[in-house]
Amino acid sequence: MTLTVPGVSHHAHQTPTNLNKAVVFATPSNRDVPMRGISYFEKPRGEKRFFARWREDGRKKARGFATPGERAKFARSLAAAREKIGKQALSFNAEEWVNYLRCKDVVGAVDLLTVCREWLAFRRGEDGGGMSCDDALKRYLRACAGDEPRILYRKKLNLGRWNEGARLVALRDVSPDSVRAWLEKLEKRHGFSAVTVFHHRKMLSAFFRWCVRERLCERNPCEAVAAPKIRIEEVSVLPVADAQRLFAVNAREPVAARMALEAFGGLRCSHAGRIERGEIDLKRRGIILAADKHKSRRRGYLEGLPKNLWAWLRAAPAATWEMTPCQYMHKKSAAFRRAGIVNAGNVLRHSFGSYYLALHDDSAKTAVKMQHTSPVMLYRHYKGVASKKDARAWFAIVPELKVKRVRPRAPLSPGG
Repeated sequence: MTLTVPGVSHHAHQTPTNLNKAVVFATPSNRDVPMRGISYFEKPRGEKRFFARWREDGRKKARGFATPGERAKFARSLAAAREKIGKQALSFNAEEWVNYLRCKDVVGAVDLLTVCREWLAFRRGEDGGGMSCDDALKRYLRACAGDEPRILYRKKLNLGRWNEGARLVALRDVSPDSVRAWLEKLEKRHGFSAVTVFHHRKMLSAFFRWCVRERLCERNPCEAVAAPKIRIEEVSVLPVADAQRLFAVNAREPVAARMALEAFGGLRCSHAGRIERGEIDLKRRGIILAADKHKSRRRGYLEGLPKNLWAWLRAAPAATWEMTPCQYMHKKSAAFRRAGIVNAGNVLRHSFGSYYLALHDDSAKTAVKMQHTSPVMLYRHYKGVASKKDARAWFAIVPELKVKRVRPRAPLSPGG
């Protein structure tokens, strides 16, 4: 079979190898293939009749050249620029480049992006971190005006300690070293515990994060400061005898039912102080965990709690649900004083976790009742703290509101 290739004379049968060579020789060796995204075309006459064409922002662009070599050189430069900085190279504008050089002459060695940011900050009324800590703190507290009163009070107190020494310091001048020095002062001079110092740092960091979001400064100096290490200690568990005395002495006080929510329901102290009567379902024996009152800020429903809790809630007078969270804290402290018992922090909730875990020996179930996301906290703090015998006695504490009637003794006989 004879194959004929145009432009090449054949007098014999061609092998595949000879055929490939013939095709290669028939292709012009000086042909220039443009990169993808650029095309060539020519005009029949003109001084610059060899054109390159590409797209810029969806619109076609073209440039003419005197020779094919100049056009190929331009195409290769575009290809190299595109590979280096992307498609933006195809939208190069000579006039914009001239303006860029003029700006560089004005600002000198300063980065143009920095100049642009400061100019925009000036237009928005910002000062690039020049605002004092005192002024920024006043703005921050105004922005937090909608917080709960106790949280807002804590912010004013803790951040006020920071402001005592940094009142006139500009935000941009606050360094991580100055934050470390302040935390060290709280610990050594004021005698604050590691937990208290931890919360001071956390609150100061929240303040600076707000400043960054509001473009009052560019960085949060607290991010470079390690949080104080908190030593994990054993939780305090209230002995059963003390709990019996605590609730017996205060059985007729309105505060008893709210304390029962901690001791026999596992609620956090803050939640027990804010819960409302409508969030307690006595009929189905469940507690609605309102999102605005719960630590996780998520709504939930808690059920399957010990029976003695519901005995205390049913016996609660109307005054129980009328007290504010602050009043609850004061009345709770007074209740411990009346019973002659020391309140070791969150001892009621800690006691619930310890006794409930000892009674059921089920860490997952206990974690759900205490609103923990995992049983890790239970093994770290509550496992092995209480016995099952004490746990049964703990959850048998119920209100004794009825006065016991004493049967009169039989009269003595004359001969007796």
